[in-house]
Amino acid sequence: MDLKDKLRRFAAEQPKQNRPSLASNLDAILHGREITNAFGSYYLVERVFPADYFHGCLTLGHALTADIHGLALIANDSALTNINFERTLFFDTETTGLAGGAGTCAFLIGVGFFQGEQFIVRQYLMRDYHEEQAMLYDLHKFLSQYDAVVSFNGKCFDWPLLRDRFVLARFTPLNRTFLHLDLLYPARRLWRSELPDCSLHSIETHILQVSRGADLPGNEVPQRYFDFVRTKQGDLLVVILDHNRNDILSLVILTSVIGLLMQQPARNLNSASTCCALAKVYVQYKTWEKAISYYQRAAELAEHDGETIDLSQMARIYRRLAQWENAVPIWQYLAENCADIQAYEELAKYYEHICKDYQLAKQTAQRGLALALTKDRTRVSAFEYRLERLERKLTKAKQLELLTS
Repeated sequence: MDLKDKLRRFAAEQPKQNRPSLASNLDAILHGREITNAFGSYYLVERVFPADYFHGCLTLGHALTADIHGLALIANDSALTNINFERTLFFDTETTGLAGGAGTCAFLIGVGFFQGEQFIVRQYLMRDYHEEQAMLYDLHKFLSQYDAVVSFNGKCFDWPLLRDRFVLARFTPLNRTFLHLDLLYPARRLWRSELPDCSLHSIETHILQVSRGADLPGNEVPQRYFDFVRTKQGDLLVVILDHNRNDILSLVILTSVIGLLMQQPARNLNSASTCCALAKVYVQYKTWEKAISYYQRAAELAEHDGETIDLSQMARIYRRLAQWENAVPIWQYLAENCADIQAYEELAKYYEHICKDYQLAKQTAQRGLALALTKDRTRVSAFEYRLERLERKLTKAKQLELLTS
């Protein structure tokens, strides 16, 4: 069966009673246009925003100067250092279900892109199920012009869904070399402990300063679309397109905010939890000096705001930097006030190997052993081994003392 025959068969299978309603003019409501190609028709809506358009706390154009290396660092993907936001699509989908699977399709696919001094949001809409192939055909061609995509939870949901729908539509698989910046993961690393949750709505409210007003909750979108397919009332789609468009604009601002945050020295930050999050990022990459600068700032802010920070991690970094004058007071505090077994072990190591004070190391290890016997017996053998070694060293030191006296 050739392509023409397939198209004829495809057209013949469409419910004729729906065609007049599908041809109804949505222009006055959605302000878009019908697009026709070899696979049928669908509806396209475009909005143009100037680069200096404010969405929340920043303008859209800030994304073009975002710190690429910082974004790659926080996203834990070195390939992202090659991203060019002038050849990047910000995308979001609205689907017929949130569970995924072969029965779920994206009825609205929004993409945003920079073009000169403008940011354009293009929304591909299938007005009924038989328009999916036509919509996907043009989207597939458009995607091939870009090198990278930015999404929010798109790696796990939106992008795999699109790939599957392209395969089901018998289109060539998407280029697998797409760079993909999924902002959900950097957002979680930065604000997991600070926000009630890391949904895009929560980030908009608390970080981006975006207020949507009477927005449609995401879990209500599928039913709203089903109602439109059944009734063909274009008003039902307005809030869905607005919701999708705002998601894309928020992706642009979130990219900028994270990029700007990664450029800030620790002294400029005012959140202990954010400082701790950034410190952990630099610990992962063994950038110890930067990590400790963020932990030190976190400690300052925590003392002022009554928050708690990971003192053990701070001490470990000081140890790596051989800054014993900073590490030892932390271990002493954790040992005496928090009954921290690890702190006793670190102090015993310090007294033994750095100070060569075997008696003090023995006393510290004995206290650690007593604590391990009551709190964590898996640590007992390590303290026993250390004490045996210290006894040998103390015995040897006494013998040397006797020989030289």
